[in-house]
Amino acid sequence: MSHDIHNLEVAASDLEAFALCLALGTLEAIRCGTWPAEAGIWTLARPNFSARLEQTGVPSEVLAIFRGADELSALEQLPGREEVEVQISKWIAILHSRLAALPEQSWHARWSDFNEPRPQGSGPSPYREGVWRAPLRSRLV
Repeated sequence: MSHDIHNLEVAASDLEAFALCLALGTLEAIRCGTWPAEAGIWTLARPNFSARLEQTGVPSEVLAIFRGADELSALEQLPGREEVEVQISKWIAILHSRLAALPEQSWHARWSDFNEPRPQGSGPSPYREGVWRAPLRSRLV
C-alpha cells in the first residue's frame, strides 16, 4: 500500500466553514457507525489540525468540539455508545448553528500539486494571500 500526500488549498476567509463542514461529515460517520468512535482521535482532535483553527479565531465552543473529539472512544467504553451519540448530536447542533451564522454560506478549496504550476495570467486568485495548505493523506489500494 502506498501513501501519497495531496495538498488542499482553502482560502483563509473560508477556513472556518470548511473545517465545520469537515467536522460535520466526520461526526456523522462516527454517529452512524460507518467509522469507529476512535476516528475522532486521528481526525478532528489532531493537535496539528485543531491548533491551526485556534490561530484563526474560531469560537471557543467550536474549538471545544475539535479538542473533545478524542474523548469519544472513552465515552463509548465507559458510559456506552448511547452517550457517544448524545454528545455527537449536541456537537452537530453547535456546528450547524455556527455555520448558519457565517456571512458566506459556502467554502472554496482547490487541490494543488507542487509538480503542476499555476497558469500564468489566470487573473486574481483568492489563494495569493492567506493560503492555508492542509496536507491530506490518502491511501491508494
